[in-house]
Amino acid sequence: MIKKFLFLLIAGGLLTACKENNTGGEVKKADSTQNVSQDTTKIGNEVAKVASELPSPVDFIAHINQAKLEYNAKYLNNAENVEAYLSTSQRSAINLGVYLVDLGYNSLYMKAQEGLKYLKSVKKLTDQLNILDEQTKEMVLKFEKNLENRDSLLSIAREGYFSIDEYLRKNERTDVATYVLIGAWVEGLYLGTSLLKEIPNYDKDEKYKLALWRIGGQKTSLENLINIVGKMEQNEENKQLLTKLKDLYKAYESVKVENASNDIDVLDIAEVQNADEISDKVLVKTTKKVEINKAAVEQIHTKVSDLRSFLVRK
Repeated sequence: MIKKFLFLLIAGGLLTACKENNTGGEVKKADSTQNVSQDTTKIGNEVAKVASELPSPVDFIAHINQAKLEYNAKYLNNAENVEAYLSTSQRSAINLGVYLVDLGYNSLYMKAQEGLKYLKSVKKLTDQLNILDEQTKEMVLKFEKNLENRDSLLSIAREGYFSIDEYLRKNERTDVATYVLIGAWVEGLYLGTSLLKEIPNYDKDEKYKLALWRIGGQKTSLENLINIVGKMEQNEENKQLLTKLKDLYKAYESVKVENASNDIDVLDIAEVQNADEISDKVLVKTTKKVEINKAAVEQIHTKVSDLRSFLVRK
């Protein structure tokens, strides 16, 4: 669902650009505004392209669920750290993306009490960014009333995402979309590599091939993220972010990505009506075939861990 979430943010940003182009005024001012609008539109389109190629947080964790990896909370960003991310909109947006992934992870593994903590942190960040209203409060209340009902938790999570979609149709925040995308992408990759590394000889076991492919397939998205961040305002935060993204890309140099394959199916959580079906449903075909070895995975894990530490620092 994060893809829909991001697309609506991006669409809002593009709408702003169109409004600016239609604003009257002096010639020099109009020309300047048009240039800014064109830049915003270009970056917005690039963000949309990356978002379209990424799995939603729930989809990404579903890969892990299909591989039968055990739940491990030690890799999640503590929900109590949220207070450290309220200082700037950039940090709020990035860690909103991080917490959305962590919420999805807890929800799929039916860790209701932990999921509630992350949902409250998500609520605090969306309030800080002014991108949600009373719907999230209702979502938290429903979550609290259904802690023992796994199927209801999944349903509430879906309703929450749809509420976000509806609200964000009215927003015009491409910059926020970019940072949310980066936070979610980094957290997903960090979780995937961290959990996989817990398993001996994961590179030789066929049942982990899908997870390996998903990790390797992020090479193209990383290239696009580097391109996007390179075009953003180069404040100190973005300079460091760009440097760390480029460092991560070096770990992908040996990875080869082929065209999308229809051979392996990816779970679409929106189609699941019963929590017990999570491991059985195979619906959306988006996996790319990649060549990736254990050494590359280890390097990717090291670099993405460093990047993730930078994003979630207190």
